Amino acid sequence: RNFRGARALVSVVEVDPVLRLKALLDGFAVPAREVAIAEADVIVTVTGARDVISVADTDLLGDGTVILNAGHLPWEINVDGIVATYDATTATEGIQTIGFGDGRRVHVLTGGHMVNLAGPRPLGNSVESMDIGFALQARCLEAIARGEVSAEACVVPVPRAVDEAVATAYIDLVAAPANTR
Repeated sequence: RNFRGARALVSVVEVDPVLRLKALLDGFAVPAREVAIAEADVIVTVTGARDVISVADTDLLGDGTVILNAGHLPWEINVDGIVATYDATTATEGIQTIGFGDGRRVHVLTGGHMVNLAGPRPLGNSVESMDIGFALQARCLEAIARGEVSAEACVVPVPRAVDEAVATAYIDLVAAPANTR
């Protein structure tokens, strides 16, 4: 949604047919995996699965494609396998440029590690997501301490009332005029 909000044409590749339908109904293109890879200028993996992009996919990649991992584990892109097969250089810290024999080049960010946790200046999670996460944890502990819910009810998802309280507080803070903060 963030990429689409920036006016990018976004395709979703999903193996689960129900989630693929959801993506389609949410307005995303849902091409076959091979078509998506061949047409992509930027590929973002977010699966947690191994070898989402591997040596077998290199024939599909277009010249100048940027590949990055925003998932949880560094094995989504088989960077070691691709680098062992082709000529890799580091253009700048955090970016590997891999040249194929036919002149095409692709750029892999942060060695296949999560882009927000790796690279020359790892940023980690956004301040906003950390604020919301800590607020949810604190409100859950408060609800347990007051006897409003059991500890088991405050795992994932958190109780609706806690979600609503945190959402309302965050919106009130962010949407408040600057002179009232």
